Amino acid sequence: MRSRRSILIVVIVIAVVVVLVAGYNILRRPAMFRNLTDQSLSAEETEELRSEIAAREDKQILVAYFSYSGTTRGVAEALSEQTGADLFEISPQEEYGNVYLQSNREIRNGARPALSDTVENMDQYDIVFVGYPVWWHATPAPVNTFLESYDFTGKLVIPFCTSGGSDIDETMPTLLDSCRDIAIYGERRISSTGQIDGWLTDLDLNLVP
Repeated sequence: MRSRRSILIVVIVIAVVVVLVAGYNILRRPAMFRNLTDQSLSAEETEELRSEIAAREDKQILVAYFSYSGTTRGVAEALSEQTGADLFEISPQEEYGNVYLQSNREIRNGARPALSDTVENMDQYDIVFVGYPVWWHATPAPVNTFLESYDFTGKLVIPFCTSGGSDIDETMPTLLDSCRDIAIYGERRISSTGQIDGWLTDLDLNLVP
């Protein structure tokens, strides 16, 4: 009898641990159970477009960024200065109250929060950099709203993230979920503005004005 009770206690303890671990992982990676898709352009199609845009003498560039603490804004501004690009801030209409919980809920539910402003002349750009912090190993939901709000046909979209530890690869599943028929190219984590020069060289797009 005592042996059965001990076994039952062990089973209950194991079950509680499993539930706690699963709950922690769901909180830490809120997008892990979503059905995410990737319908972006193929590598071959993207390379063909990259080559065509690189050959253009007069390239129109936009740096769109979402920044909560200001870190991504700083990188976006430096990138704009080095490439002669226009700047656009991706900003939700409603400010975050409890950003810790609200951002997690948005990512978990695949939310698309409304933005406070739009790019009026998106048609003119050849290259659109899209910058953001890494939230919960994913893209912040306002970035997904931005990507789904415009026709990016004929444009290269170049994502960059700012993070002290997480790499941009962790965010690609949620980003690509919003990239139907979009050419995604050259994504990079930029930890400091000093990394921008090397990144621009690697992109091989002749972007320095």
